Amino acid sequence: MTKQILKTVLAGVLAGVVLFMMPFIIIKVLIFFMLIKAIFRLMGGGRRHMHMRYAYAQKFQNMSEEERAAFMKNNANRWNNNCCGWNSSCEPTINENKTTNS
Repeated sequence: MTKQILKTVLAGVLAGVVLFMMPFIIIKVLIFFMLIKAIFRLMGGGRRHMHMRYAYAQKFQNMSEEERAAFMKNNANRWNNNCCGWNSSCEPTINENKTTNS
């Protein structure tokens, strides 16, 4: 009879220890995966799309004056109407060459 009580107490203590240690084990696992992710990002795995920003700037910098003027003419509404970004609700400006049906 005392063996059954001791087994039950021992099982309760072990269950309590496991439940108490569970958050610490989960935190260790999360830290492990975050370190692995950081290592891959530092080695270049997470930098796939970052080079595109600089490639576009280099293309704009290496344009001739005629190409730059045509580019500025085609994309004038991005700079002239003081919009706040790609999701702004500003109306684009009307260029002299374009006609609108409004």
